Amino acid sequence: MKRKVLFMVLAVIIAFTCTIGFTACNPDDPSPTPPGSQGHTHTFSEDWTSDETSHWHVCTGENCNAVSDKAAHEWDSGVVEIPSGCGTTGTVKYTCTVCGYQKTETAPAGTHTFDTKWSFDETSHWHDATCGHDLVSEQGKHKWNEQNVCTVCGYEMQYTKGMEYSKSGKGDNAELSVKSIGTAADTELVIPAYAEMDGEVLPVTTIDKNAFAKNQSITSVVIPDGVTIIYDRAFNQCKNLVKVVFPDTLKEIKREAFAYCEALQNFELPQSLLSLRTWSFMNCNSLTSVTIPSKVQYVTSAFANCGSLKTVSFPKSDTIGSPDISSAFEGCSALQAVTLPDNMTIISDSAFRRCESLTSIELPEAVTAIESDAFAYCSRFVTFTVPENVATIEDGAFDECFILEVFNKSALNIVAGESSFGGIAANAVNVYTPTSGSSIMTTTDNGFVFIKTSSKWSMVGYIGDEQEITLPSSFTSGEGETVTEYTIRSDAFDQCEDLKAINVLQDNAGYSSQNGVLYDKSGFTLVRVPMGMEGKYVMPDNCRYIESTAFYNCEKLTSVTFGNSITELDDAKCLTGCYGVETIVIGSGIKEINTGIFDNADSLSEIIVADDNKYYASIDGLLYDKEVRELIYLPWEKDGELVIPDGVTSLGNLGLMENNRITSVSLPSSITYIGYGFYYCTGLEKIEFRGTMAQWNAVGKTSVNGNHTWAEGLWYVSEVVCSDGSVEIPYV
Repeated sequence: MKRKVLFMVLAVIIAFTCTIGFTACNPDDPSPTPPGSQGHTHTFSEDWTSDETSHWHVCTGENCNAVSDKAAHEWDSGVVEIPSGCGTTGTVKYTCTVCGYQKTETAPAGTHTFDTKWSFDETSHWHDATCGHDLVSEQGKHKWNEQNVCTVCGYEMQYTKGMEYSKSGKGDNAELSVKSIGTAADTELVIPAYAEMDGEVLPVTTIDKNAFAKNQSITSVVIPDGVTIIYDRAFNQCKNLVKVVFPDTLKEIKREAFAYCEALQNFELPQSLLSLRTWSFMNCNSLTSVTIPSKVQYVTSAFANCGSLKTVSFPKSDTIGSPDISSAFEGCSALQAVTLPDNMTIISDSAFRRCESLTSIELPEAVTAIESDAFAYCSRFVTFTVPENVATIEDGAFDECFILEVFNKSALNIVAGESSFGGIAANAVNVYTPTSGSSIMTTTDNGFVFIKTSSKWSMVGYIGDEQEITLPSSFTSGEGETVTEYTIRSDAFDQCEDLKAINVLQDNAGYSSQNGVLYDKSGFTLVRVPMGMEGKYVMPDNCRYIESTAFYNCEKLTSVTFGNSITELDDAKCLTGCYGVETIVIGSGIKEINTGIFDNADSLSEIIVADDNKYYASIDGLLYDKEVRELIYLPWEKDGELVIPDGVTSLGNLGLMENNRITSVSLPSSITYIGYGFYYCTGLEKIEFRGTMAQWNAVGKTSVNGNHTWAEGLWYVSEVVCSDGSVEIPYV
């Protein structure tokens, strides 16, 4: 009974559910009449519903998705919101005429409009835009007829009159060469495409040797199409020449054609050019960049010693041969970026010799040989990749490249420390290959070069161009390691001739600085005086030690003071290259001096010793022992009249040897030994001895193999004047 009741309840529930379902709207049938149920009549909204493509009316019945009148939009002709212009797009708003739905579309850019009249200057013609934009069309160089009028635009050349020409060839082959400036007074030269000579109007095809050489008035020159060769020294030493416009017909620029044109600025070489001969632009010190056309086969010494040249580019093309660039950029000390042609096979001898700002270069994979001196004295070269096809590296190719890391992709057996293969690895910090080793070098963005050996980092160089630097307290290596401790190699700043100050932050773990001079962290050791530092250097009193290269090539220093805590000056090479030092001050603590230290200060004229020094003294700029009994050192540049004080007994072994600036010398009667005496004191005109002739004859003097060496090389004096007469100086 219970089961029958339960069945009846379930049947009622199912019937009720079906009734509800069949009375709902069927969205696919606007007027469904489900069996067993009452039919539903759709009521559609009067408002339109729409999306990007269509519109429709929806049924307002609950749970009904039925629609009616669904159709695609019918667009009007649109309304411009933002007008389009030449070169700029606009917007147009469109509205459906049925439902009112709107859309916005981009209107295409308009076409630029150009003047029908030609615009022109002395070299080119073009049509200017009339739509307000800075544009031109149909730009091109003038095409000249025999009247020097452009056959395209009608421009009449304003050429320089009065120049002299020479004629060559006959008949249809007759042509002219510009011989000299003649009577022309223009400073802005315009060479004509055609000129008259002997009643004939002939084409100008060349510029003769020395045509304008050493002319200091010319500031610019326009060379017309038709000229094919500029001969030797044509504009040599035109020191005020700033601008040159080359023709599209030019084939060759000969030897020294523009050499020493020191004001000449960047120019465009034509694609027709085939060769730039020896020294064609040598010492053009205002050039900063140059692009070598793709057909050029000879660039031999062309840009040697162009001191401001920073960028050089050859087309990245395989349509040209391998140009000869022997000495092409030698001495270009500012050169920093070079792009070579893809199929270059030889880096010619001395091509980049003494390019002291060049830090790296990418050689084409086609290179097979690097010739002698190719990169010699590129002192800031730090990384170099040897392409896989290189089979030859000639002697001296990498001389004086001190901090080079080499990635060797070739089959050459390059080993760090060996002098083979052009010295590429003689001073290399590392050599690695695609299958062996890896880079140990990190160069920071501000130009500091570090290497890692074992687990220690060392700064090996600075390749930036700042005159004042601050050492990093830390840096991130190429592998992402943060490095806070490092040492500095003794020669790290030896190539930084313009560096005036080395500063160190307080949080640097290993070093400190004072007044732009580098010390160890404690300040006890002098590490490096910047090479470009000028004037006086005064060592702080807490400094006790000096690194051997601390003063290397500090040629702008005029005075060096060694502090009171220094006890020894024993490194004879300490002042190597300090050519400008005139005065050296010896502090109170120094008790031992290797006088060889003074020999490297070529301009030294004065040595001053602190009064409280217990071991040395100075009088009139000369160095003596404390008791002033022996002359220890006479500065090289001491000149004029020299008076040795009373009480001095010895001039030491060297005496006044080879000082050619002293004109007279007066020796006290206490002298008993003069050693080499006046050996090659070629400027001496008078020698006085403040004792008797007998005392003079008893003075000890150096003789070698029986010769009176002490008197050798005296040109202008023949006697020693004593208190009671004169003693003849023996002829040697």
